[in-house]
Amino acid sequence: MSSFEEIKKKMVEENEERYGNEIREKYGEEVYETSANIINGLTEEKWIRSETLRQKTEAMLKELAPRGDHKCAEAMEMARLHGEWANCFWADGAYSPEAHTALAKMYVEDERFTAYYEAVVKGGAEFLYKAVEYYCSQK
Repeated sequence: MSSFEEIKKKMVEENEERYGNEIREKYGEEVYETSANIINGLTEEKWIRSETLRQKTEAMLKELAPRGDHKCAEAMEMARLHGEWANCFWADGAYSPEAHTALAKMYVEDERFTAYYEAVVKGGAEFLYKAVEYYCSQK
């Protein structure tokens, strides 16, 4: 098994351990299985792309959140990149502005996601949510 295949296996196992029951309860077995199948089907190239997009998004978030202007051109680019990142893990054709906004809203509603983005930069979850919400409203 390649190291990339081991990474995917570990991701699926960690997702099962951390979120499996919660996802099944909230969204059903089919949604959980679809998510696991998407991760299992990731190519190494798509994984590298997702990591590049995540890193770019977080670097921009660190720079932009302290400024506070979630409607500026740079924030719109960050929101666009975030959408591309999310799309790496969604089924083909599943992206919509509404789905993207709902994902970003979780960042401010779920303390686990809030903590993740707060570790990137103070106010990060709220800023990213507002930027994505505004970006998606313009589509």
